[in-house]
Amino acid sequence: MPTYARIVVGIFAVFGFAYSAMLAFAFVVHPSTATFCLSYDVMELPSPTRAYQATITNSSCSPPYEHELQTSVFVSANGGQSSASVFMAPSAMAEAGSYSPMPLRLTWLSDAELEVAYPRGVKMQSRVDRVGDVRLAYKEFAASKP
Repeated sequence: MPTYARIVVGIFAVFGFAYSAMLAFAFVVHPSTATFCLSYDVMELPSPTRAYQATITNSSCSPPYEHELQTSVFVSANGGQSSASVFMAPSAMAEAGSYSPMPLRLTWLSDAELEVAYPRGVKMQSRVDRVGDVRLAYKEFAASKP
């Protein structure tokens, strides 16, 4: 076999080994990096002057977070070019044999202040108090059953 062919085969072997090692790491050693989430927007609410937009998004993720549905609130500026998550929680309330989607209310108190109202007892996974120029206020309310 010519020398250049040995070099090409050697390069392919190195890349093949590196790719196999990456897959082994992603799926065996650290499975959370192999998570796939399907997300869809539920509602979009522009601020009074339309400078900002709040979006409620629901997500369903694959293992290891299978069957975990999440609701997130994103705030974006500049026509949606930059966006940040400001609130995340499980998207359903389950109590002793009943299930209902989480009622979430968004209200722009001013052009740069958004209120996120959520049912009492929701276990938030994350929340922030400010994104750029937008301030966030959070309020619990008593959830009524459908």
